[in-house]
Amino acid sequence: MNYLSIDTSSKLCSTTFFYKSKYYIEEKESNNEHTKVLYTLCQKLIKNKVNEIDFIVLAIGPGSYSGLKIGSSFAKGLALSLNKPIVPISTFDGINLSIKSNKKYYISIYSHRDYAFFQLYDSGVAIKDSICSKIENMKKYNIYGFGFDKKIINNRFFETKPSSKNIGKIALNNYKNLAENNLNKIKPLFLSMEK
Repeated sequence: MNYLSIDTSSKLCSTTFFYKSKYYIEEKESNNEHTKVLYTLCQKLIKNKVNEIDFIVLAIGPGSYSGLKIGSSFAKGLALSLNKPIVPISTFDGINLSIKSNKKYYISIYSHRDYAFFQLYDSGVAIKDSICSKIENMKKYNIYGFGFDKKIINNRFFETKPSSKNIGKIALNNYKNLAENNLNKIKPLFLSMEK
């Protein structure tokens, strides 16, 4: 299957085109200016192969409100024009694919000031719901995440970028269960702040 995968949940705009059993990646840190970057990255990847796309994979969050809206709108517009389904995948599930740990840890994306989106995992399995809360509330365990200022993070932090490649791999393995043709059912995962 040929498909385009999009992750705009952070300041990194990540796109991957899976084509004839190979993949091609275009990424750019855009400081949340995804409207200026996303189309160009996708155009570079799919060029004249747009009609060969079987489905679109979308990171639905958690993450940046504006980034998720931009990615969702772009993916829905493309899916509608091609009459193809979207496979929604959690941003944290994509990040989790890069982590090899048999302990408890957090997956996190920086939000603003002293807040982050995060979720607690144990040996690769989410054990709490994702939240947006103060960074200081991620206690005891290692943190795998992206977008943090070096002044905010500590020695338990390991930079792990959101990945359109990873969400693409998850989508292919779960295509039959997750593919959605009703685009109105595709909604970004927006989290409100907890104190």
